[in-house]
Amino acid sequence: MAAREIMTIQIRDGIDLDFDEIDRNTNTPRTRIGWDEALASLEAVDPRAAREEVWHRSSGWWKLEPGRAIRCDLAIVIDPNKIVRCVANIDGVIKGGDYRQDRIQLLGSVAGPEYDPWYGKLVQRNASKNPIAYIDEQAILPPKDVADGTTVIYEDKRKTASR
Repeated sequence: MAAREIMTIQIRDGIDLDFDEIDRNTNTPRTRIGWDEALASLEAVDPRAAREEVWHRSSGWWKLEPGRAIRCDLAIVIDPNKIVRCVANIDGVIKGGDYRQDRIQLLGSVAGPEYDPWYGKLVQRNASKNPIAYIDEQAILPPKDVADGTTVIYEDKRKTASR
């Protein structure tokens, strides 16, 4: 049996969108994507609302292989510094229309409090510039094993070839 994977999404710094886009999870307009100081401020006062907004800003539209994505149960959204800002359940994918024919939006919702220990921790992925990466779920520190003082919950141990 193949190892199960967790999708990681490294979101960019926040930017306003200059076109209409609908988040198919909420059927509401998505006007901004990425991580910014406004989300950091919201996270300090209402962590659940911040996580919902991070998922809203990061669930689509990605170039990815839909079959691989749908086999993942979880997506971990990390900010530009690779810090966990959202853990979401992946329930499905939807293919983009119009100009996004080759793009996929993830369908799902923010995962429950059992993943709270992962928030604010580092996911040290490989050096790829691709914002989507997959990690072996056996290689990440389970939430129940995150102790006080833990800073890193995943570190890619693979060697990358130098050019």
